[in-house]
Formats: sequence, structure tokens, C-alpha cells
Amino acid sequence: MTPLISRIFNSLTEGRMADEVADIYCDQFQLSQGPYGIILILGVIPSTATGVGPVPMDKRAVVRMSLEHAKVLAMLVRKSLKQYELEHLGEAIPLPRAILQQMNLAIEDW
Repeated sequence: MTPLISRIFNSLTEGRMADEVADIYCDQFQLSQGPYGIILILGVIPSTATGVGPVPMDKRAVVRMSLEHAKVLAMLVRKSLKQYELEHLGEAIPLPRAILQQMNLAIEDW
């Protein structure tokens, strides 16, 4: 392996074995899109958050995918959650109105 390829490989596997899969919990996310794909940044609220003003999240993962892949993923996640609501809750998973408003969503979007 050339030194350049070795450095690239080491930076990609930094801190974990190449065949390990990250197991990530997130309570925050950022979503951005362009004409060729979507970037989903997953993170958590830092333990040092004071609760005053916006708090930058601690980033845990960056997920990149094509628009087509993202659309299929969104459809499958929606289908799975709808099935869970029907089979286990008998009603929709409740979402606080404030969160819907903050994200410019309506319950009808579901």
C-alpha cells in the first residue's frame, strides 16, 4: 500500500476496525439537500447544555444518500411507524404542537 492510500485508509477507519459498524443514538438532527443528494447529520444535545438559547449539537454521524434512496427510506420509515401505531398503540404517536410549529409541520403532513 502506498503511503497516500495508507493515510486515507487510516483516516477512514480512525478509532475502529474497518468492519465495525457504528451504533448511534441521536436526539438531534440536521437535514440539507442539493440537486444530487441529501445529507443527514445526527447528533445529541451536549451534556453541558444550559438550556438558554440555541445549543450546538455534538455530531455523531453524517449520512449521505441520493435523493431516490432518501425518498425510499422516508417511505419505508413512515410505513413502519404507521404499522407500529396501528398494532401497538391504536393511535398516532403524539407529537407536541410546539415541535410541529418549530419545524413548520402540520399533523396532516403525516
